[in-house]
Amino acid sequence: MRQAVRSRLGTFVPGGGIGRIVCAAALGAVVTLVAAQVVVAQRDGRALDAYADLVLEHAELVASASVKALDRAAALPGTACTPEDLVNLRRLAIQSHYVRDIGRVAHGTVRCSASWGVFAAPSPLPPPDRRVRGFALWHALPGVFGADIAADMVVRDGVVVTTSPIAFDRVSRAPAGMGVVVSTRDGQHLFQRFGDTQGLTIGEAASALDVGATRLAWRCSTGFDICVSARKSGSSVLVEPWWFSLSLAVLGALAGAGIALVANDYRERRRSLLAQLRRAIDGQGLSMVYQPIRSLSDRQLLGVEALARWRTEDGREIPPDRFVPLAERDGLGTRMAKRLVSIALGEMAERLRGNAAFYLSINLTSQDLLDAGFRRYVHHEVRRLGLCPGQIVLELTERATADHHDLAACMLELKSLGYRFYVDDFGTGYSNFAYLTELPITAIKMDRRFTRAIGTASAVSQVVQSIAAMAAALELDLIVEGVETEEQASHMLSLVPDGIGQGWLLGRPVASASLPAH
Repeated sequence: MRQAVRSRLGTFVPGGGIGRIVCAAALGAVVTLVAAQVVVAQRDGRALDAYADLVLEHAELVASASVKALDRAAALPGTACTPEDLVNLRRLAIQSHYVRDIGRVAHGTVRCSASWGVFAAPSPLPPPDRRVRGFALWHALPGVFGADIAADMVVRDGVVVTTSPIAFDRVSRAPAGMGVVVSTRDGQHLFQRFGDTQGLTIGEAASALDVGATRLAWRCSTGFDICVSARKSGSSVLVEPWWFSLSLAVLGALAGAGIALVANDYRERRRSLLAQLRRAIDGQGLSMVYQPIRSLSDRQLLGVEALARWRTEDGREIPPDRFVPLAERDGLGTRMAKRLVSIALGEMAERLRGNAAFYLSINLTSQDLLDAGFRRYVHHEVRRLGLCPGQIVLELTERATADHHDLAACMLELKSLGYRFYVDDFGTGYSNFAYLTELPITAIKMDRRFTRAIGTASAVSQVVQSIAAMAAALELDLIVEGVETEEQASHMLSLVPDGIGQGWLLGRPVASASLPAH
């Protein structure tokens, strides 16, 4: 009896069968957790490096634009702050990337600027935050251009340039847990901060072998005194979802199989969604709705913008910002664009033939326009339906205007046939204003973000007047997107008497049969 008890107890102590299983499970859990921590650290390190590179690249673009504006303003002929000089400064400000304003400095005071004209009382400048290579720098300096306006400024050779308040919008939203400081190499002058930067040490970089919970990155420009210090906190497998960590500790190797099953399920669902999209493009699964575009002065219906819609075979509505990139990634972008053009032209043909002043606006990508077959298809469909090319507007997002030279040639080909081009979502792209003079654009559509800011204290609202002035200077029509209130419509009408609007106040997207007559 005693021997039997001792035999059974032996299986529960180290060296027994159960003991070996427990030790192996503990070792497996530790190894798995360490391996998972390495993977998490490497993943977060790559994400941090990518974000730091993006911020540095963008900071170099902003700095280059400021230096270029300083050089060009300094080279302008004539006397400073005369009416002629102010006209030249305004033209230069409009054409300069990421620049908000350009002015003249003398005897330590700002005398005039493109936006504010000649100051009745010149604004004195305090000592700069930093002097480097002949430049004087200020960060978020208040009071020079108004008591409630703080501006990043640089002065050289009697010229002052202020950075646009949205110059860094492209990179300002730091991913979760990340923080970035843009500074001079010695850290004595800070240009920008994004994300959680409390306690971030400038110039500190992590070792390649470091797999701790904090990731660090440090890189500097070769052309400017600009460096980026970046940090990612919480880079630890222990802060992942509790069930994930518990699964790693308890299941060990089985966790890999579970992850593989999840990944496989995701791929299968994605393949299924892509297969449905292919069938929708080839069949009747895609549809269009049309949003009215009206004159802001008399609310006359001028045209409509065609907007794509897709419901899956089980009735789920997939938004365009999801299914359009899905189609483009799988090489279906131009094929889908042809289908949507066919639908829009077919549904609106009778309306277009009945009103020569009415127009249809269709969204395209630069890749669509660069495709010679697609251009021929569009023109063939327009002629087949007996439509006038002048009633067809092709919209490109500002981000889609990258290959200017090739794109301009393709656009000019269609423009010679009568088609018009708009720049959609203006103000959200990576470039600013200069490319508008390089492409055959007839109008710009101001992004709804600026419209929403009208009547608020947001710095974004200050850009609206500049966009209106820029459109007038370049003789471009201005279409205001996202008009939802009478206040917004009235404000834009005061800036642009012949302005055009689009938004829920002026009409929601509806099927072609439900469009109003006027």
